Amino acid sequence: MIQDDHCKGGTRSALRGNLLGQAIVVAVMVFGVCATIVTLMEQRYHQEQRHIVAEVAAGAAHSLDRQLSRSLSPTYVLASILRAYGSIKNFDRLAVDMMEQYGGISALDLAPQGVVSAVYPLAGNEKAIGFNLLNDPTQRTEALHAISSRSLTLAGPLELRQGGTALVGRLPVFLETGGGPERFWGFVIAVLRLEDFLPATNLGSLTQSGYDYEIFRAHPETGKRQSIARSTAIPLPKPVTHVIEVPNGQWILAVAPQGGWRCSPLYFAGYGLAVAVSLLVGALFFSTQRQPALLRRLVAERTKELERTNRELTSKVTELEQARAEIRTLNDQLELRVAERTAQLESANRELSSFSYSVSHDLRAPLRHIASYAQILLDEQGDKLNGEGVGILGRIHAAGVRMGELIDALLNLSRMSRDALRRRPVDLAALAGEILDELKNAEPERRVAVTLPDRLECCADPDLIRSALRNLLENAWKYTALNPAAAIELGVTQDAGTPVYYVKDNGTGFDMRYAGKLFEPFQRLHGEGEFGGTGVGLATVDRIIRRHGGRIWAEAELEKGSTFYFTLGGEEDNLAGGK
Repeated sequence: MIQDDHCKGGTRSALRGNLLGQAIVVAVMVFGVCATIVTLMEQRYHQEQRHIVAEVAAGAAHSLDRQLSRSLSPTYVLASILRAYGSIKNFDRLAVDMMEQYGGISALDLAPQGVVSAVYPLAGNEKAIGFNLLNDPTQRTEALHAISSRSLTLAGPLELRQGGTALVGRLPVFLETGGGPERFWGFVIAVLRLEDFLPATNLGSLTQSGYDYEIFRAHPETGKRQSIARSTAIPLPKPVTHVIEVPNGQWILAVAPQGGWRCSPLYFAGYGLAVAVSLLVGALFFSTQRQPALLRRLVAERTKELERTNRELTSKVTELEQARAEIRTLNDQLELRVAERTAQLESANRELSSFSYSVSHDLRAPLRHIASYAQILLDEQGDKLNGEGVGILGRIHAAGVRMGELIDALLNLSRMSRDALRRRPVDLAALAGEILDELKNAEPERRVAVTLPDRLECCADPDLIRSALRNLLENAWKYTALNPAAAIELGVTQDAGTPVYYVKDNGTGFDMRYAGKLFEPFQRLHGEGEFGGTGVGLATVDRIIRRHGGRIWAEAELEKGSTFYFTLGGEEDNLAGGK
């Protein structure tokens, strides 16, 4: 009996040992699955990190490429002048303007036959004068490549003769020889010192955002890696790279997080959870194998919980689909209402415009008759009337004429809203000259100083822009009548790359407190006894400018004159270019 009990105990021990071994195997397998999931999640986290860094690198590369193109643009401008005139007489002034406009440029050089003869700024670059690119062994190869390819090349960073290192853009210039083959004139050179060029890009924002970067290229002669600029001396760990196409080569922008790539915040917690889950599953397997009834009960409970959860999820999904259907229905109804309201507004606008035109048009005939009859009475019966009667008839005639002018102005204002807009290139300077000539012929006794550019091109409807410009110039002419030194100017300036045209005078001006009324119909800031007019001219100008997608505003000071500014929307790289 004792031996049988011992055998049974040994059997139970063997069974427990076998179950324990199976539980360990299950725990190891579960840990392997969990570890694989954690590893895949970590890989996905790193892929997302690299994708974010790739977008950052692409943005920085785009900014760098754009600034590099801007900084090299003056070489094309100077080359065009050389091809047109054979020389550049005002090189220093042009260089100052272009360096300020394009940015990132340390110096601009002219090198006839490869020998530097002009440098701006000269201060600090005196040693560059007389430098022969074609004789220098470090620059000869790339200079000859620029001549043979007849295109802009970018070299560097190079050690400069005047000291320091810089990127050097060289554009060969070829001049026509009167029917024969073009002859090589020399080079136009842009020197970009890195301390001047890099601040003009947004690479500094990379380090501020927690990234290190390096810009490098393959040397065109040796093929070896040549570093151009970097934010740290430490090699970047597994950087994200972006290729930047530059003249005669490529730059590589490499970007990596400062301090290297970091693990996911859940990385170690994930492995800890994997250990805990594997131990829990192993223990559960051991327990369930020992207690089948408990396992069945637990399975039944978990099954019920899953079924209940499934039912809740199904109900929520159904509610969500119903909500989405309601949202789609509401969106459709809203779009339909917006379309209906838009159609109603368009119809109301057309009816209002037609009504305004019809009323104004129908009023002209009776008003013309009133003014004509009053004039006939004055001409034929004036000698039979006393002074008061003649005065009354004169006022009737004047009122009829003024009312006719107001109606004409209203008709013109209505037409501005109906006519189709036909944009084409228009020379505002030529239009202004024609209008001012007409004003001078009407009042030859006046002396007005007129300032117009040689050309001032824009893209606009010729008839509408003529009407707008005529109103502005007639106002300037009218309100400078009391100034013996009257002056009127038409010009253009720039606001964030957008051309802003202006008409300026030194007339009576106006109080800026009332500037908001300027462009409203029949609003006048001066009495009719001081200056004539219908009060509709500036409203017409405002309507024309807004139809072009632009805006108009004014600045003035009493007794010192006024300036009217306006823009014309929809002009891609506007044609404005007053010389």
